[in-house]
Amino acid sequence: MAPVPSDPASFNHRFVTVPSGHRYHLIDQHPEHWRGPIEQAPTILMAHGFPDLWYGWRYQIAAFAKRGFRVLCPSQLGYHETSKPSSPEKYSFKSVAYDMNGLLDVCGVGKVIVFGHDWGGMVAWRFVDYFPHRVICVACVCTPYMPPAKPGVPFTPTEELVRTKLPNFGYQLFFAREDSNVKIEEALEQFLTTNFSPSVRALASEGGKPMPQFPVKVGEMESRMDGIIEAKRRGESRPVPTDPEYHYYLSTFRKHGLYHPLNWYRTRKINHLEEQAARIGPLPAHIPALMIPAEKDPALPPAMANNPAVKKCFSGNLRVLPPIMGADHWVLQASHSLAPAPFHLGRQDVRYCDEVTRLLAEFVDEVLGGKWQPEDAPSKL
Repeated sequence: MAPVPSDPASFNHRFVTVPSGHRYHLIDQHPEHWRGPIEQAPTILMAHGFPDLWYGWRYQIAAFAKRGFRVLCPSQLGYHETSKPSSPEKYSFKSVAYDMNGLLDVCGVGKVIVFGHDWGGMVAWRFVDYFPHRVICVACVCTPYMPPAKPGVPFTPTEELVRTKLPNFGYQLFFAREDSNVKIEEALEQFLTTNFSPSVRALASEGGKPMPQFPVKVGEMESRMDGIIEAKRRGESRPVPTDPEYHYYLSTFRKHGLYHPLNWYRTRKINHLEEQAARIGPLPAHIPALMIPAEKDPALPPAMANNPAVKKCFSGNLRVLPPIMGADHWVLQASHSLAPAPFHLGRQDVRYCDEVTRLLAEFVDEVLGGKWQPEDAPSKL
C-alpha cells in the first residue's frame, strides 16, 4: 500500500537498535513493486532537523518509494520514540554518524544515497566525512556544507561566532540553554504553528495575517517566546490549526518534549574537538554533492552555500542550485505555490515540496545514470 503523506500511520514504522545501544524509531519504506530481496533495493537515507520529525520528509519518502527506492528515515536521537540520552556528547555529529552507519548495517544496506535538511543536513555531510565508502551521492536542503575543524584551529565560542560572522545563528544561544525547552513547551502550540501548518501557511499566502519571520538575531527568539506566552496567558493566542499534519507534530512533541532535541544545540565544542581528533581527510572526489537553498531561509540564507572554500572541499563535485524562490526553511513540506524563478519552467502551481522532490530526483537520476559531471575539473597542480 502506498503511503499517504497526510496519514503518518500509512508509512512503514519499525525500531532498530544500533551498536551504541541507542534504539531508533525508523520509517523503512519499501519501494513499490519491488520483487527482489529488500536488502538489494537502491536505498536513500533521509535525515531531519529541529524542531522536526521523520515526518518532515513525508512527501519525499512517498515520492521516492514510488520511484523504486527503499527509504530509511529515522527519527533522530532525542526525538519521537528514539532513545533520549541526557548527555550532549551522544548528539555529536560523530556519534550520530556512527549510529547511522550501524543503522544501515542492521537494515542490511551497503551504499546509500543521503539526503539531509537542517541539523539533518549536517548529519548527512558528516556521514560523508566519516563514512565516505558508504555514500553514492549526497544532497542537502537549506544546510550548507561546513568543513570539519582542523587540528590546531582554536574553538570559537558561539557568542563570538554570532557577533563576528554569523548573526543569523543568534537564536542558537537561546536554544542551547538548559532551560529553553521550558518556555517553548509552555506555548508549544504557537511555537509549532509558525513552522508546520500547511493550512496556516495557505491562509497567509491568500491575504490572511502573515506568519512572523523566524527570529534569528541574539535575544529575538526568547523575546518572541515571552510575547507568545504573555499573549497565551491573556487568551489572545493565534488559533490552533486543524490540519492533521500539524497535530501529528503537536501530539508527538507534547508526549516527548523538547529538552532532548535541543541537545543538538549544545554540541558545538564537542564536535570541534572530535573533528580535530579524527583528522578528517579531504572528501573523495568521486562523490557527487548537491545543495538546494531556499530564498527566504533566515537561519540558513543562500549566501552561506556559496563559499569558495567549501566548493574546494568537494574537488568541484558540489553543485549549488539557484535558491527556490519564495521558499523558506520549511521548503520540504511547504504547500504554497512557487514564485517565478529561472528554473521553474513557467509553471506557477507547483508546491515547494514538489519542487524539492523534483530537484532531488533529477540529481539522483543524473548520478545513477552515469551523467553527473563536476561543476569544475579538479586542479592538477
